[in-house]
Amino acid sequence: MPEMPRTAWLSEVYQQFRREMFLTAWTVLRRADLAEDAVHSAFVKMVSLGAPPIEPKLYVFRCVRNAAIDLAKVRSRRREEPLSPEFDQPSSAADSFGTEEIRFVAEALERLDESSREVIELHLHAALTFREIAHMLNEPLPTIAARYRRALDNLGKEVKVRYE
Repeated sequence: MPEMPRTAWLSEVYQQFRREMFLTAWTVLRRADLAEDAVHSAFVKMVSLGAPPIEPKLYVFRCVRNAAIDLAKVRSRRREEPLSPEFDQPSSAADSFGTEEIRFVAEALERLDESSREVIELHLHAALTFREIAHMLNEPLPTIAARYRRALDNLGKEVKVRYE
């Protein structure tokens, strides 16, 4: 039986989490084309690992996030167009909500502080648990859970004001 390539684990992780990795990068970059570049860049770097790390999923998500942050820094130094939100994110919510509601939620998310928005998006879009997010961001689990809860409370207040 031929030996499995040392990087086969990367293919498996990519197939299983490609949408979630894209959305993880999108939470930082807010643009689909840049998010794809960040995922690609992370995988190019991870090929040199060979053997999978102890927790491949968390490692890959951290690498993708770091690649997105690096890309954002490079773009910022080059003074390219600002990293403004683009509502081109793939969403299954579009089937059940109108465009106006989707835009309202997206704009409300943009008004959150960056760290709260990141936790919300990593949990909802990338389907990461609070424990995984805490590990990836190197922050205590209670901090992540509290940030998520406060962000949802703030979003709830905005929805309440809009629909009262």
